[in-house]
Amino acid sequence: MNTQKLLQSLYEEPYFKVVKKFNGGKKSLKKKFYNFATNLGHTVSQNKNHKKIVEIKPDINKILNLKKKNKKIKSVLRYHQTNLGGSIHSDGPQLSSPPKFIIMACESNSLTGGDTILVNTLKIYNYLKKKKPDILKILKKNFYFERRGFNYSGKNVFSKPIFLKSKKKFLFRYLRDYIEKGYEIKKKKLNKNQTFAFNYLDKLLSNRKFIKKTKLSKGDLVILNNHILAHGRTTFKIDKQRNTRKLFRIWIN
Repeated sequence: MNTQKLLQSLYEEPYFKVVKKFNGGKKSLKKKFYNFATNLGHTVSQNKNHKKIVEIKPDINKILNLKKKNKKIKSVLRYHQTNLGGSIHSDGPQLSSPPKFIIMACESNSLTGGDTILVNTLKIYNYLKKKKPDILKILKKNFYFERRGFNYSGKNVFSKPIFLKSKKKFLFRYLRDYIEKGYEIKKKKLNKNQTFAFNYLDKLLSNRKFIKKTKLSKGDLVILNNHILAHGRTTFKIDKQRNTRKLFRIWIN
């Protein structure tokens, strides 16, 4: 596989590439996946423990414990630790410079649900610019983000815009749960216009004309442009009797 051509293709529509049966059905998926990713670019740490490869699978014990305490799962755990769907987002919004590319390799998937959702936010930007410029103007302003999963020595909140666009750069940064938590930490509230803008953005992020879906099977790999494509998944059930949905994820710059 020509890595340079692969990376170049991620700057053109549809801004992602699925590789079927990446590891040929062998058991060494994680190792082969990591070696492949390191040849593409610089791997980025994904948490305070500096992990470069992270498992995307529900943390069943923590989920059950939170349910017993009547706590909201999405307000405590990171998205990749849950089985929740929706919450279409970009990866690494809590980083000063979010990773350019995300690579995910599938070790197992759920029987139902767990479809990967990919959303073209450049098209959404252009739609807002033409149809709803007042909303776009709001989304280009700074918002507080919680820097969840990392240790910034007290600086666990910072402010960044949702959309950043110049002649040479386009960057979509969004994970609504992190924004709402950021405002909670700062003891501030989103105003009505900001909330309306987020609600409208969420509707666009779930609009079929901006979405592509794919169901990854065992051994499949997907690589995507994280600055242009938002992503998420459909909800899936946790089944203790069989392997639940499990992917490996690497961030690349």
